[in-house]
Amino acid sequence: MPSDEVHATRFGLLFSRYDRELRRFLSGYLRNKSDVDDCAQESFLNLWKQETRGALHEDPRGYLFITARNVVRDFLRKGRARRSEAHVELSEELDAVRYTEAETTLMHREGLRLIEAQLEALRPSTRMVFLLHYVELLPFDAIAKRLGISTRTVEREMARALDHCREALGPTCMDILSD
Repeated sequence: MPSDEVHATRFGLLFSRYDRELRRFLSGYLRNKSDVDDCAQESFLNLWKQETRGALHEDPRGYLFITARNVVRDFLRKGRARRSEAHVELSEELDAVRYTEAETTLMHREGLRLIEAQLEALRPSTRMVFLLHYVELLPFDAIAKRLGISTRTVEREMARALDHCREALGPTCMDILSD
């Protein structure tokens, strides 16, 4: 079993190698420098405990960063619990607006998923025209140029795609596409 001096030397090397990188990593989650310092210290403390137990065999960097992520989660969870005491009830009207917005977003996503499923039934060229227009927001002439076809062919392909979606999904299709 290695001596405390060996553990301290190895830990010192790990600290000097990963301290700056770990603090940058933690800064992605935490805005306050003292919070970053606290979480870095706790992460290195856990690394030290593993090292002195002899349980830190391979990939100390991976262990350190997984530990740091868990430390941040715990820190943020505790922070939310402390802040819950300062919770202020929102008006029912605001809650209703948020619910309606969330419901609309969910319906929109579901509609897009339905349209996506319908696109699988189309020919690849028709699907490509539809996606270029609705996803990349290209006008018909730019699509024609990109695909090396006439603008009239793009119009026909788009009409074919829209007819197929309307037939499968009804008026909901146009509601989704117009958003």
